[in-house]
Amino acid sequence: MSVKRRLYLSNILMLILPILLVIVTAICMLLIYQGVTGLRGGPPMSNGEQLQNRMNQAEKLSAKLAETTDMQQLEQILGDYNRDRQESGVQASLYLEGQRLYPSDASITLPSDVGAPQSASSVVLTDRYAIYRFPAGEYTLALTDTSFNIETNQSQRSVYVGIFMLALITGIVIFTNRFLTRFVVRSIAGPIDTLVEGVHQLRDGNLTYRISHEKQDEFAAVCRDFNEMAEQLSEMVEERKKNESSRRELIAGISHDLRTPLTSIKAYLEGLEKGIAVTPQMQAKYFATIKGKAEHLEHIINQLFLFSKLDVGEFPLYLERVDLGNEMQRLVGVFAAEYRPKGLGLSIEGTLPHVGAKIDPVQFRNVIQNVLENSLKYTDKERANVTVSGKEGEQTVEIRLTDNGPGVEEDELDRLFDVFYRSDDSRKRTELGSGLGLAISGKVIERLGGRISAHTAPAGGLTIRIVLPKAGEVEAEHEKNTDY
Repeated sequence: MSVKRRLYLSNILMLILPILLVIVTAICMLLIYQGVTGLRGGPPMSNGEQLQNRMNQAEKLSAKLAETTDMQQLEQILGDYNRDRQESGVQASLYLEGQRLYPSDASITLPSDVGAPQSASSVVLTDRYAIYRFPAGEYTLALTDTSFNIETNQSQRSVYVGIFMLALITGIVIFTNRFLTRFVVRSIAGPIDTLVEGVHQLRDGNLTYRISHEKQDEFAAVCRDFNEMAEQLSEMVEERKKNESSRRELIAGISHDLRTPLTSIKAYLEGLEKGIAVTPQMQAKYFATIKGKAEHLEHIINQLFLFSKLDVGEFPLYLERVDLGNEMQRLVGVFAAEYRPKGLGLSIEGTLPHVGAKIDPVQFRNVIQNVLENSLKYTDKERANVTVSGKEGEQTVEIRLTDNGPGVEEDELDRLFDVFYRSDDSRKRTELGSGLGLAISGKVIERLGGRISAHTAPAGGLTIRIVLPKAGEVEAEHEKNTDY
């Protein structure tokens, strides 16, 4: 049940339930008062009704007593009458000339003239009892009723009853509201406390903390959003740590790759300055070395510039729709002739898919060249071989370049496209490259709407897998205004 529905139901019950409880209580009290439940012997009589009833009883008893003068019979009649009414507080007494004949003693102290002879009936009323006197022949009958009293403060009793009913109603309302309020507060306070605990956990750095809330109410969505936020925070922290590590590696890589050629340039310049190169041939060699190192520095700086532009999306791409199969056949022909003298063989395996794709031909050529350069530099054989294959998917086209080199450990495959990353010791030699080639290739393919990844080849080498969308599937963000 939702919190909104609980509040709505609680408000309704706070109005209806106290009224129902008051009505039920009033009915129960009325039934008890009327004697319907058996808790009372019978319906109560008013003072007037009770007075008339007792007078009628006394009149009948006096008439019955007047019929006989036998004292034994009189005592039997009075004894039977008193025994029948022993619990009602009524007692009959018989007097003659002011002297009590029966019973021998009275249960209460009565006035001294209660048994005086009289010719007519009379009633004596006090705040504790009533006495009904009737002539019974030569005797006087006195009927004492201790259950009768004069209600001298009826208004005060009404006030007490009113206060009692008000207190009862107030108690019922307070109890009902407390119960319903507790019902609603528990359904709200519990989830809030859970959320507060979750916030404190995140504040204290426990980003793995997740909230468990099984009820399907408004708090369920909040708890899901909290868990998603915690997950995003955890990912952001991990990404920040990764970026920080990459930044440190980038600075270390730049420093190392720039320092090495600068050190060589400085050494050769000092050799020229100190006259170590005395012959024209040695001087020419020194100048050639300095020039080569300067060109290497320029190449590193240009690659850094290209990578930074690609990373922030400010490098222009000039997209053209090409037949990717024909384009790869052309590049393989060009690179095969270029790299054959360097010790790298290039061949096509199977048939390349002739599928239309939108690429920047110049940057795509650089991607393929970076992959080939990587295979050539890190080969552990006398001659390196790279095989090109392709496969057409439903919405994409795939190009694979597989070499016969030493390969890369599984846990390092994903890092090959990180800037300045070199996996093993042989790949950390600066003369083999700056470590920017594959990182630039990854950015170019990403800008073309595709993806690039490295895998271990079945024969033990390295496979670079390039996946590009077909021309009809290229997303608009990769097509719009790329010439800038």
